[in-house]
Amino acid sequence: MSIKIEEEKFYILEAGNDKWIYSSEKGAIKSLKDLLAENEKLNQENVSILVVDTKEEKWQIKQISWSKIAMELIRGKV
Repeated sequence: MSIKIEEEKFYILEAGNDKWIYSSEKGAIKSLKDLLAENEKLNQENVSILVVDTKEEKWQIKQISWSKIAMELIRGKV
């Protein structure tokens, strides 16, 4: 399986001990929404979405803030 990196970024959804890779932020947020609907044991302490920026020689990894995730969900963009 392979994923094409678009705009030099990819996203990692971490939930509990599991991790998934997405080519878009919206895809990762939608999957998070679906996971939370299916599994009430997940909480903010063991769930995160990371963005990996591959533009430079040294890749940067940052966590997407919960406020940004909430805004996307409230606006219904995912």
